Amino acid sequence: MDTPRLRLLFITPKVDERDNDLAFTSLWAQAFQDGGYEVTVIGGEVGEHSLKIPVYSVGHAQGGSWWKSFWRFQKLIVSLKYDRVFVHMNTRWLAAGSWYWWMKGIPVYLWFTHYTRTITFRIGELGLKRMFAATKDSLPQFEGDPRKIVTGHGIDTRFWDVPEVPEAEREPKTHLLCVHRISRSKRLEVTLKTLALLPPEYHVTHYGAPLDPSRDAEYAAEIEGLVRDLHLQDRVKFMGSRPMPELRNIYPRFRACINMVPKTIDKTVLEAMYCGVTPIIIPEHAQAIGYPDFPADESPEAVAAFIKTMAIKPREELRNLVREKHSLKSLVEKMSVYIRPGN
Repeated sequence: MDTPRLRLLFITPKVDERDNDLAFTSLWAQAFQDGGYEVTVIGGEVGEHSLKIPVYSVGHAQGGSWWKSFWRFQKLIVSLKYDRVFVHMNTRWLAAGSWYWWMKGIPVYLWFTHYTRTITFRIGELGLKRMFAATKDSLPQFEGDPRKIVTGHGIDTRFWDVPEVPEAEREPKTHLLCVHRISRSKRLEVTLKTLALLPPEYHVTHYGAPLDPSRDAEYAAEIEGLVRDLHLQDRVKFMGSRPMPELRNIYPRFRACINMVPKTIDKTVLEAMYCGVTPIIIPEHAQAIGYPDFPADESPEAVAAFIKTMAIKPREELRNLVREKHSLKSLVEKMSVYIRPGN
């Protein structure tokens, strides 16, 4: 007789495969389903998706009523049947459900790669069994806490298994790809200052947009001003956001990508690498990924010097590194060591 699947409640901010930032969340939910769980999903918002598993929305669209969403969430968590809870990237729903899960003795797990400890995190952390993070620099307040587990990151290698583009159709090595939202945490200004130190044949093509209207708009204005001040108008293209499926056609056209994000593993770097794009990343980022080549430090001068002499890596070498260390399948397996026994 087959052993019944462990029932997992997967809670995430948004399920929408056309979203510019969170389209990958449905890949995570499916990875747990493929990993042997019976998955039910609650999304703060739910849009277009291809999941064949139960997906519930609490209707928390931007500008909507938080209280209505809160009560929808309460009704769902007390009526659905599940054995474990996995909260993905959001401490708001962790806090909102912690009272019930603590009372019922249901083990709760969190994936969180950030550094802040908000009030919702402080409330929700009391009932957490484990907190999973991509790097040791995430969740610094919990250094030494046995609940913090560093796992590396994970991308769905099946989704990013795209055809190789013929060499003649790819951009030259001097045309650098940059994929991330326009946010201060992404340090796009370092990329621009680096570009200003490179010969004029070097260009940057950026995909992404500001997302947080309370903070990102100000930073985007600063970036526009920096482009003008550095006289890079003819060397930088801002292409705006693209839905995740479209990136499968964008990544393979480039030979190199640049990402100056500190103290974490940016999933777009792993995606690009799996599509055969050589990364330009700071030492901390490279070491967290396990990538062997990186600048001497994270200054624009060091990054520019590195770019001038860097070698483009063979596609299969990049894919093997991601497959072995950062596939979503292996990440789910690492976390399941704790989730399945309820540890």
